Amino acid sequence: MMMMMISDLPNDLESEILARVPAKSLSQLKTTCKRWYTLFKDPKFVEKNKKMSSEAARESMLLSNHEVYSIAGDLHSSGDVSQPLEFAGKLSKDLDLYTISHCDGLMLCQAKNNSSLVVWNPCTGETKMIKPRTRYQIRDRFSLGYDDSRRGYKILRYGYYQNEEKVWFVECEMYELSSDSWRFLESFAPDYGMYCSGVSLRGDTYFAAGGKEMGFFLMKFDFTEERFVRLPLPFQSFDPEDTAVLSVVRDEKLSVCHQDILAWSNVMRIWVTNKVDEEGKVLSWRKDFVLTVDFDKFQLPCVVNVASFLLDEEKKVAMCCDVCDEEMKGEEKNRIYIVGEDMYKQVYNDDIVNASLLNCPLVLTYVPSLVHIH
Repeated sequence: MMMMMISDLPNDLESEILARVPAKSLSQLKTTCKRWYTLFKDPKFVEKNKKMSSEAARESMLLSNHEVYSIAGDLHSSGDVSQPLEFAGKLSKDLDLYTISHCDGLMLCQAKNNSSLVVWNPCTGETKMIKPRTRYQIRDRFSLGYDDSRRGYKILRYGYYQNEEKVWFVECEMYELSSDSWRFLESFAPDYGMYCSGVSLRGDTYFAAGGKEMGFFLMKFDFTEERFVRLPLPFQSFDPEDTAVLSVVRDEKLSVCHQDILAWSNVMRIWVTNKVDEEGKVLSWRKDFVLTVDFDKFQLPCVVNVASFLLDEEKKVAMCCDVCDEEMKGEEKNRIYIVGEDMYKQVYNDDIVNASLLNCPLVLTYVPSLVHIH
């Protein structure tokens, strides 16, 4: 009896089987033969592979002290506090990063002082330096998303600036990876401020925003329509000194963490949306879920101020990052801990080098993708 090899299968059946293999494994097989090398770059195959990739393939990252580290396992499943974080190695090379964001397995990396902007696929190792139209400015912020109609990846550059009359305005530009070009979007006068870096869900970017008159709200940038859209948050606050941090739950839902830090409240509340539809058009907050944590229960030496977090909705716990001075000696540390209503466990603590507001730790999870950058 002859044994059939995968190469003997019809092309359609071979493609269907390979589409179910995690992208990271496929990336290691791309040099096996020319047919596979070509297949793994086919946008239709890449899209099918993303939809069929198992959640078991999810990976995690930590940004700490301007460096990116790979973390073993899926940090969304953070209920097991018996094991410390296992770092698989440093991923960033020659980049002094102060923030990263991700979309579809692609990372958007901003270097310190916006000296450079890089799109990076950690699965394939591809990187692309994004050159500015003229120059980047220190106030610039960036978001990565895609256009639903063409699946074209785009970068939004936005920033708050003053004109000659000392009037504030928001300046926006759009970069398209397919054409390697920038173009201006219409600038506008803002009546709000952005309180945190954006997070990507279904190709669009969401921000926590607010103003004195309107309080906190959710701001979405629609990359297909190329416009900002205001949406509600599950809480009301008119104190601009409150903190609101967003996170994405398994690429399906949005969650928000709210703290009233300046009122010396050590209570954190996290809400989560229902599953957001494929087009990202419908967003509603669960009425039966809120994770409330009073950190005073755990007799911590300093007030908690969450910089980033990941929510395990099923176990009702969160993995949080912040910067603290536990011994009140002016020595700040990056701290990661797992917390629930009745539990707290610190799992990481690291001295900060060159402490600043732009050096907050950040955790994220993503499913590796074969998306081709160039």
